[in-house]
Amino acid sequence: MISTSLRRDSNSDMLADQFVEGAKSAGNEVEKISLVGKNILFCKGCLGCQKLASTCQ
Repeated sequence: MISTSLRRDSNSDMLADQFVEGAKSAGNEVEKISLVGKNILFCKGCLGCQKLASTCQ
């Protein structure tokens, strides 16, 4: 489960927790990954990812 909410304990985050618990109770192995506290930079369209020696900055 990937929780994309950037706020801890948001409605979306709590819904993700409920989904995880339901999946676990059905016998599935589940891992929750949260984006809270992650530094996520968005694509700037520099095309640096298409060059082997270059990275986006």
